[in-house]
Amino acid sequence: MATILVIEDVSAVLLSLRIVLQGAGHKVTGAGDGAAGLELIAGGGFDLVITDIWMPGLSGAEVIRAGRAQSPRTRFLAISGGDPNSESRPECLASDAFGADRLLSKPFEKEALLREVALLLDPAPANSQGRTP
Repeated sequence: MATILVIEDVSAVLLSLRIVLQGAGHKVTGAGDGAAGLELIAGGGFDLVITDIWMPGLSGAEVIRAGRAQSPRTRFLAISGGDPNSESRPECLASDAFGADRLLSKPFEKEALLREVALLLDPAPANSQGRTP
């Protein structure tokens, strides 16, 4: 299947994502923060990076911007907590300013995660810049 990097600062969430993705046949590498994730991206070889947006230190938005420069062919799925329709939702999520290919709002079911991963790994160009609440 695919080689996926998951960047998530909450270890239980990182483990859950790893289990779901490996169960679907993907090779998964995990990083507990944005800086570690960027080091791994620089090494290359990832088809997809799944990153939390709100992390201490280097945010997911910063990871995506720098990661795209290092690995332009890699796809990026941002995951973020909160209601995507809330007026208190940060502007960067509302405007696509952070540059992810797709956004998946927490909490989500494993089927939603696997659907987003499949969409991003499909080479059809119509799948970019979509959003799933």
